[in-house]
Amino acid sequence: MKLFTEYPEKDEFKYSSLMSELATKRMENLYGDRTKEPAKRDTHTKTHAAVQGTLEIFDFDEAVIKQELSDRTSLTADQLATISLKQGLFAQAKQYPVWLRFANGAFSIKNDYEPDTRSMAVKIIGVEGERLTESHELKTQDIIVHNVEYFFVKTIKDFYSFFLAVYRSGLSPLLKLYPLIWLLLHPNEFSYLRNGFKRVPKHLLTERYWSASAYSLGLKPDFDPTKTSVEPVEYPAVIKYAFTPVSSQPPHQPIPFQERPQTELKRAKASRSEDNYYREDIIQALANPDAEYTWDFQIQFQTSPEMSIDDTTIPWNEEESPFFTVGRLTVKHQNVHSPQEDDFGENLRLSPWNGLAVHRPIGAINRLRGVVYPIVAEYRHKKRGIKYQEPTI
Repeated sequence: MKLFTEYPEKDEFKYSSLMSELATKRMENLYGDRTKEPAKRDTHTKTHAAVQGTLEIFDFDEAVIKQELSDRTSLTADQLATISLKQGLFAQAKQYPVWLRFANGAFSIKNDYEPDTRSMAVKIIGVEGERLTESHELKTQDIIVHNVEYFFVKTIKDFYSFFLAVYRSGLSPLLKLYPLIWLLLHPNEFSYLRNGFKRVPKHLLTERYWSASAYSLGLKPDFDPTKTSVEPVEYPAVIKYAFTPVSSQPPHQPIPFQERPQTELKRAKASRSEDNYYREDIIQALANPDAEYTWDFQIQFQTSPEMSIDDTTIPWNEEESPFFTVGRLTVKHQNVHSPQEDDFGENLRLSPWNGLAVHRPIGAINRLRGVVYPIVAEYRHKKRGIKYQEPTI
């Protein structure tokens, strides 16, 4: 394995094609003609809120970051010399308006006390530059992050077989245990999933989020997108993203993880009513006129081939490769509780493949997302009767 290089997966085209067919079948099974329920996403189905914010990209010192990379990581001087940090989204100091969608990770609408991962999808507005050909918008950059450092499935083949079990479980009550059976037959993935579910945050507005999957930082002059999934492809540098909650006032100290109180969880489970804790918490928090929530926007470099690009079950060790702060995300007082806001969040289209070419999503799972996301989004909008428009504010 080489540094900054993604590798094709065995039978990748076969399982990507099967996954494409399965995604359509699952959406039809969930939201076909026999149901009047508005179509939602197939994963991260439950939207808590759509929230406006601002992302400030700092005028960071590239030389300082490279020096720290030299001091703290195994990257050589020659490797560091080829890395250019100030490109794409990071090219200049600038403030961007953003939309955030907070959601649960599950395949269906569930109570918030149930074990799950939580996501924050960031749509950055007004981003100029050469686009990925897969982009569905013209001047935005999407970054999708979760409150777990890794993804629980490592290959496209495994994701297909798991998703097939999920699909079959929805065909009949007799088959509802199929996903559990799959997990029992895949103990490593089961362990990753259970560990990811252990976080039960008190607030999503003070939670830390990671991309788990990797992205390029720049493209080589001879880059050919048709070679990906076919042969190894090398990039000038590879990074992951994180949003780390910090205090809103200088010196912006990190906010430690806070867990939802066990007494409150037990009370919610004992109640017969729906538990929409995270939505209600966001609404209440941002209703405060003085509300201000802040995250450091950070990047982490792949610094050794052992930090896998294609296997997203392997988190990158922060002792071996620290995160560097390149910007700050801020959310302030606003009303997020209205039918218009709710519809906007449900209809908002987000994809890691929507953005600049120099920030290309890489790795097997990201390539699979490039196949599945458009199918789900287009089906969802068609069923909802939405003529989607790119947000500009």
